Amino acid sequence: MADSDSAAPSRTIRVLDRLYACVVASADWLHAHRVAVAIVGAPTAALLIFGINQFVLLDFPNSGDEYAYLYQAQTMAEGRLWNPAPSPPELFTFNYIVQEHGRAFGSFPFGWPLVLALGLRVGLPAWSVNPLLGALTLGLVWWLGARLYSARAGVLAAALIGGSPYFLFNAASYFAHTFCGALLLGAALVAARDDRTPAWVPVLAGLLIGWAVVTRYFTGAFCALPIALWLLRPGVGRARTVALFVAGGLPWALALLAYDEALTGSPWRLTTEAVTFTRWFADGFVLRGADILGTHVIRHLAWTPPALLAAYGVYLGRAPRELRRGALDWVLVLMAAALFFYMERGGNQYGTRFHYEAFLLVVPFVAANLFRATSPGELTRLDRVAFGAVAASVALMPVAFAVHAVIERQVIVERMNPYAEVHGAGLRNALVLIGGRVGTDRSMAARDLTRNGIHYSDSVLYGVDPGEVARCTSRARIPGRATYLYVWDRVTEDGTLRPVACPARPQAARAPAGAAVPPSSRPG
Repeated sequence: MADSDSAAPSRTIRVLDRLYACVVASADWLHAHRVAVAIVGAPTAALLIFGINQFVLLDFPNSGDEYAYLYQAQTMAEGRLWNPAPSPPELFTFNYIVQEHGRAFGSFPFGWPLVLALGLRVGLPAWSVNPLLGALTLGLVWWLGARLYSARAGVLAAALIGGSPYFLFNAASYFAHTFCGALLLGAALVAARDDRTPAWVPVLAGLLIGWAVVTRYFTGAFCALPIALWLLRPGVGRARTVALFVAGGLPWALALLAYDEALTGSPWRLTTEAVTFTRWFADGFVLRGADILGTHVIRHLAWTPPALLAAYGVYLGRAPRELRRGALDWVLVLMAAALFFYMERGGNQYGTRFHYEAFLLVVPFVAANLFRATSPGELTRLDRVAFGAVAASVALMPVAFAVHAVIERQVIVERMNPYAEVHGAGLRNALVLIGGRVGTDRSMAARDLTRNGIHYSDSVLYGVDPGEVARCTSRARIPGRATYLYVWDRVTEDGTLRPVACPARPQAARAPAGAAVPPSSRPG
């Protein structure tokens, strides 16, 4: 009897086998009806991401980076690369917006702001661009997985990514990662073609990678290497392919030189130099790098199906030869290793944002290995365990999404409090000085909240509190505006707004009831 019991599959194994069979059958059906799935699925995904942007993230650029991108986009949409610097500049300082020689400009690469600016020019609201790109991303992942491995791998890779808060929240944000990831997926898709002999193939791959590089310098260049190596696998003339690949990226290289010349005075000096270069190999990088790497791993586990990362590690060591795609398999590990020497956690983020683009490239590899068996009977014990762990992790994602949604929304509500207080007080023609940091759990510096658009013409302007002694001096430099001080109280977890009393200067009148002007949390 004991032998008979041990020979019979356990109830758990039977359940897993049935679930596996159901999953692969569903994936095969979805791929067979992929046109209908795209027609229904793309708008559904975009609407879901729209909803996250509007009702969870409250359409708030929840990072100084995001606001700087919007600042650059609005500037470009008006046909400029910079704006006149506000006066006094020290009062209106903002992280990642450079003020020098009478000019103010965003310090980030121009690739993503250019897309936002184009959207604004054709009438798209800025908040709609990333959700649309998010829907496109899922299609590109599906297509790339099908081209590199199998139709089933493509479907299930898209499903694994689409069900992850990591993807959903980044696609709902104003970060550049979604666009950069879509460009790199497109380049990988082109490089994965069987027929790579037409000249347009390496040219298009180079063009997409060039745009990715001027969107996120390090990420674009780093992820370009495994994509380029896969493009150059046997079957093409390497010298010709390299020349055409470089030609495709050349326009972006020339545009970058001109952009840097216009803004920094030198074609060889990047606008990000002051805020990024010094963070490589900074003092204590060994211990700090280990600490930062640990937090990156924890964020992966919190924002993606946790077993997915473990399965990735397992299959890196055990994937069969026919399912290996060279350096593409290793791009996430290599990215993590390279960033070990970069002393920056990523600030406000939804998951490990510096790994986002590499994550998109490796999920098809995991899906191809996880679902390579055509039937449950072909599963090895390791495959069955990996599948069960990933399935359980995916089942937890709705709970993870809800937890992240509650946390992020509360953080945003706190960070929007200065604007809410101003709106509630009905202020007009005022200067609001923000003192210290705003928020309790994840406070934000005043320098990330002085959001005044690109014209500094709103009825209420926000500045950094220069301290008690200099407040009245600052007010004198901006005549005709009543001055208020905003301070966040960590004990009461609320902000207070009070007038700044200065001698011999009358306060401007408050607006009549109901005449409050909403604060400008985005450039306009």
